[in-house]
Amino acid sequence: MSIHKSFTSRATASAAGFTVVELLTIVLILGIVSAVSAPAWQMFINHYRIKTSVDRAYQAMVTARSNAKCDKIAWQASFKQVGNIVQIAIHKSDTPPATVPPGEWKSLEPDIQINPNETTFVLFNEQNEYDKDGAIRRAMFNFQGCPVYKSTDDCGLTSIRAKGTFTLSHPNLPKGDRCVIISTILGHKRIAQRQKTAQDDRYCY
Repeated sequence: MSIHKSFTSRATASAAGFTVVELLTIVLILGIVSAVSAPAWQMFINHYRIKTSVDRAYQAMVTARSNAKCDKIAWQASFKQVGNIVQIAIHKSDTPPATVPPGEWKSLEPDIQINPNETTFVLFNEQNEYDKDGAIRRAMFNFQGCPVYKSTDDCGLTSIRAKGTFTLSHPNLPKGDRCVIISTILGHKRIAQRQKTAQDDRYCY
């Protein structure tokens, strides 16, 4: 009889579940863990966004250069800031950005911005003309794959000035800049990130 009562008591206690104090403790622990991990998770997401975006910018330049050498005509990768979104398009250089179909402009990750202080690509307007008040940054490659300012320029004619840095940033990552650098007059490119010390007044090199 006593054994039966013991089993009954244990079953009743198990069926009762957690007490209010235990539930509140669990909720408190989950809240603390969430509060600690949420900022770290958001920073991870922001780093992922800027890394993904700069990788896509790099690939856009690679594709433009490859198309130029294949087609034997100048191609370019065009970049523009539209609100808090950076858009890119790869097109022939005799096609002004204004006439590139909207569907061919692809958006990078949300909240990514072109950093004008770290970007040396000069500004052009929608007609592909140099314009200090323009909204287009571009990497143009001639039929030999060299970076140029004009589609008809030969390698070396404007390649030195057409080299440069295209830098992306995120507002919540003040030191998280990443950039694509056209490093040679032959059009070779590399990806870099913000350094601790400046070089030529810039930190992404």
